[in-house]
Amino acid sequence: MKTKSLIKTRQLVILGMMTALVLIFSLTPIGSIPIGPLSITLNVIPVAVAAVAIGPAGGAIIGGVFGIFSFLQCFGVGVPSAMGEILVNINPFLAFIQRFIPRLLDGFLVGIIFKVISSLKNVRSYYVITGIVSALFGFALFMSGLFLINYDSNGKYKMNDAMRDFIGDPSLFIFTCIFISLICFGLGYLIVSSKKLSQRQVACAITGFCTALLNTIFFMSALVILFGNTDYMKGLMDGKNVIVFIVTFVGVNALFEMITTTLITAAVGSALFRAKLIGSSETSK
Repeated sequence: MKTKSLIKTRQLVILGMMTALVLIFSLTPIGSIPIGPLSITLNVIPVAVAAVAIGPAGGAIIGGVFGIFSFLQCFGVGVPSAMGEILVNINPFLAFIQRFIPRLLDGFLVGIIFKVISSLKNVRSYYVITGIVSALFGFALFMSGLFLINYDSNGKYKMNDAMRDFIGDPSLFIFTCIFISLICFGLGYLIVSSKKLSQRQVACAITGFCTALLNTIFFMSALVILFGNTDYMKGLMDGKNVIVFIVTFVGVNALFEMITTTLITAAVGSALFRAKLIGSSETSK
């Protein structure tokens, strides 16, 4: 009974700390780090840490808190969101769904991802998973590099004629992406199989990566699905297909969020385990 009570107390403390971080990141400029043309959001980090420390329930709770404050920013609470203000004026209910549900779902799913990876008995399985994540990261790095090179301060991320021809050539584009992905897969596999990183560290890092990745995918997909037919979104998309629009709109911001969240979640998660503030028995429930 005492052990269960202690575990619940620790979980509540972690939830309180992660909620406080979301509050700070949402209500102050600390949560958005400008780097040149980029603005990196840190709110996904508490979601990832809660998913590691508590599991799907913890990730969903902090993800929901993130979603609520993201919606409040549409009304100028904390760091205001110009896009959010426009979406609320179009349809406040859909704006709430677009801001809240993706973050809630993100936290829940990454909690499951952490549980699955950290409980794998076959070590080669998580070597392969790490390789796949490395391949995704390499692809994101490649695409982000292309758009960053063509950054236009007036039009954000644009494609010049050479890039358009490159992406428009299926054979060349696909071959290049496969080549880069295979190299990154091999590097990720080798790094983890060298056993310089424990399975738990790998699980924490992958959870951080997936939190940033899924947050971007869910948020942008909800934006297109719920508001794609509005004049505002048609103006933003400017005739681009959905994939090109998402990549050019997000730019390299998502890549830096993936890097930041991966590194911090791996470090914080590992520290919590070493300090025995959380354990496998807690995250498995």
